[in-house]
Amino acid sequence: MWKKFFSSIGIGSVKVDTILHDKKAALGEMIKGDVLICGGQTDEPIQKINLLLYLQYEEVRKDSDFSWHDKHIDELTIVVNRHIKAGEKDRIPFTMKIPADGPKTGEKHKWFLQTTVLINQSVDPTDEDELMIV
Repeated sequence: MWKKFFSSIGIGSVKVDTILHDKKAALGEMIKGDVLICGGQTDEPIQKINLLLYLQYEEVRKDSDFSWHDKHIDELTIVVNRHIKAGEKDRIPFTMKIPADGPKTGEKHKWFLQTTVLINQSVDPTDEDELMIV
């Protein structure tokens, strides 16, 4: 009983790690990788995995106290709908295209891929990886 409770609040629950085959890509290229899901202390139902490609850019705005802002670029959803067993490891491959029209990585532009595993009635584990767009 306690293991299920602790898993639901994120203690001993599913972990996620996105492994990119290459962290460097050119505009218009495909990025490839694997989402590694590691089961926690109890079996948990995984609905889907969301991969969000976003751009962080620096811009001073009068309507914001922050100089860095995020811009949603693309999103990929992988439907899983299965239970991951306690201690189980699963690798799910993915590919995603970098848009052809965007800024390259530099002092004022940074690219990220954020991975979220959606689990019913639980804290959703996330991972974030920086990309170098050349």
